[in-house]
Amino acid sequence: MTGLIYLMRHGQSVVNVERRLTCRKFEGDLTELGREQAARAAVWLADKGITRIGHSPFHRAVQTAQIVARKLNQTLEMEDGLREMDCGGFEGRTDDAAWEEFIAIYRRWKSAEWDAAFPDGETFRHAYERFSRCLHAAGDNTLLVTHGGITLTVVPYLCVNAAALQRTDYLDNTGLVVLERYDAERYICRSWNLVEHL
Repeated sequence: MTGLIYLMRHGQSVVNVERRLTCRKFEGDLTELGREQAARAAVWLADKGITRIGHSPFHRAVQTAQIVARKLNQTLEMEDGLREMDCGGFEGRTDDAAWEEFIAIYRRWKSAEWDAAFPDGETFRHAYERFSRCLHAAGDNTLLVTHGGITLTVVPYLCVNAAALQRTDYLDNTGLVVLERYDAERYICRSWNLVEHL
């Protein structure tokens, strides 16, 4: 059987609870619930043959990966390309106006507007290229701990069954996306937002 790649959003973090846009600063520890979510994901992943764990540099992803790695007895590799979308000038904001503008740009990314950019942030093209490089370099039976926004916007365009995934607008904390390689640069999505462990 072909090996799989598991993409997992980090566990719930303080910045999630605060509704704080945190796309540049790495800070933002897991909550108690987030640690529990990661521990449950680790139990679910224990028999999946994971041989490598990569993670975003953001604290919420690092801490999630550490909890899983302890259970799976694996070492960790930090991958900068797995970080969340760079929201630029929205960094640190919690107000409704910022969220409204953020979501408007996010929707343009979901529509593959390659040059759509956050103010002083990155374009969809840049995010797509750096995230897809990490995914293409991942070996079979790899777990990549990353973020919701970047996964929701980029991954559908890497999948041969992308049309179905375009309807998916949410990824739970520790929700898993399970991919199987289709060719050198495309994937079959076997599961989206898998949350059996929660």
